[in-house]
Amino acid sequence: MAGNVAVVTGAARAIGQEIAITLAERGATVVSMDIAAATDTVSSVEALGGEAISLTADVADEGSVQQAFDEAGSRFGRIDILVNNAGLFAGLERRPFWDMDTAEWDRVTTINIRSVWLCTRAASPAMRAAGKGRVVNLSSNTVTFGMPNLLHYVASKAAVIGMTRSMAHELGPYGVTVNAVAPGLVTTEITKEWVSEDYRRQVAEGQCINNPILPADIARTVAFLCGPDARMITGQTILVNGGATMGPA
Repeated sequence: MAGNVAVVTGAARAIGQEIAITLAERGATVVSMDIAAATDTVSSVEALGGEAISLTADVADEGSVQQAFDEAGSRFGRIDILVNNAGLFAGLERRPFWDMDTAEWDRVTTINIRSVWLCTRAASPAMRAAGKGRVVNLSSNTVTFGMPNLLHYVASKAAVIGMTRSMAHELGPYGVTVNAVAPGLVTTEITKEWVSEDYRRQVAEGQCINNPILPADIARTVAFLCGPDARMITGQTILVNGGATMGPA
């Protein structure tokens, strides 16, 4: 990935931070795009001898997104990789769909759906002009089985898969691949605060591989899809969940 510029949204912490660091380890210059300053991410990349900048942006706001991508393009002259990682999950209040209000529905779907469209739209001119590019969208394995009391989240992540397939059709003629990664429950500092240890253990025990899923597991899958070995993979969704959706043996 040497010479490539990768934009990673939601890269200030957790999975997004690990993705940014992993892409940098493989030689990419990283643009961390987040509502919060990604100071730690940039420092971690620079400690590896890599190059990274932090751009503060609201990825659900059209003007903010365009300004950030214009700045990235002006700084580096290219955008080769986009990872749409930013999204809402941890901290969401679980409730039956009939008790959800429209404000909460709109908040979740705006961040989880609109941001993917806005960021990919902003990145696509550079990729189309170059005749190559990689887009990876973060979905969720909850789409495969449904999750009660989080309808807005599950619906938003199902939309990401649909968008991934449509974008793959539209960008394919320009040499750009678009894929999705659908993680299971990933152990991060955020999920440790939000999800009980007992529940996390139950989830791991329900997987074919009973180990906890780590941010590095997601980041390495994303890195593969961003690399040259995945040049003929597009429109696909890869589940990284230890076989949780396989069902009982």
